[in-house]
Amino acid sequence: MAGGNEIDVVTLQLARKGLQAAEHVAGDLIGWPCSIVVVDKAGAVLAGHRMDGAPPATFDIAVEKAWTSATFLAPTLMLGRMTDPRTALAPLDQLPLGHHGMGLQFKHKGRLTTIMGGIPIRDKDMKVIGGVGTSGTPSALDDNTVSQRCWSAMYDAEDPPLESRLDEYVKVVEAAIARAGDMGLTVSVCLCDAEGWPKVFYRMDGALYPTAELARDKAWTAAAFRAPSSDISSYGVKSLPGLGIPTGGWNERVCPVPGGLPIFDAGGELVGSVGVAGGTTSEDVRIAKAATKAHTARR
Repeated sequence: MAGGNEIDVVTLQLARKGLQAAEHVAGDLIGWPCSIVVVDKAGAVLAGHRMDGAPPATFDIAVEKAWTSATFLAPTLMLGRMTDPRTALAPLDQLPLGHHGMGLQFKHKGRLTTIMGGIPIRDKDMKVIGGVGTSGTPSALDDNTVSQRCWSAMYDAEDPPLESRLDEYVKVVEAAIARAGDMGLTVSVCLCDAEGWPKVFYRMDGALYPTAELARDKAWTAAAFRAPSSDISSYGVKSLPGLGIPTGGWNERVCPVPGGLPIFDAGGELVGSVGVAGGTTSEDVRIAKAATKAHTARR
């Protein structure tokens, strides 16, 4: 284990420190973009980065790997070896790029995975306090290497400057978090691309677990409909104009709750969206507006 820090809980600051180090391994040493996600001991997403060029779906796969390693208290590789006779005795360099354990990937609503790349985060007493998942590098073994670096960086004695290859996106999320802090709130913030896939996600220390998914749902809704998430609530009301679609049940992500805003460039082109959850609906909107304002200021 590198460095000498002792940790007993994974904070957002530690998660970001790990993500930064992991990005450099993926980008500089492996030379491949990927998604990296950190979860807490309950398996709830704490922070995640999807590097430029990484396929959108890798974010969800990274979440699944992190969740599995945290809640099963073991690396996803170990779980795969325990459940798949094809890989039980195979050396690491002979493992297939992705292997699944006897149908277990269909449990827990599809979240459980036995693909290598999920690493539990442990404290000094080796108690599991979180998990890291990586997806998108050329091989599952490379995914595992990136996750290992994310974990080990949390123990590094020195805290490097929080610079990221995703700095352009991170600064937008930081503006929202700063606004929430000024308001005395702890929230989750999800910044998505124009297709509604996460680029940067942060859950502030103390924010409730459900705010993670809710923030992402709001951001997806704002990107998909190119409008504030609250606006789509009128679509199911016959007396108002709209698409006539139901606002719940037809899609796992659609969310008519205020707090999701689209982000447009100077020419009116949709370039992304932001979702905030953790305060009242009006507070979430104010925090989301801080993010959109920060994006405009950086252009």
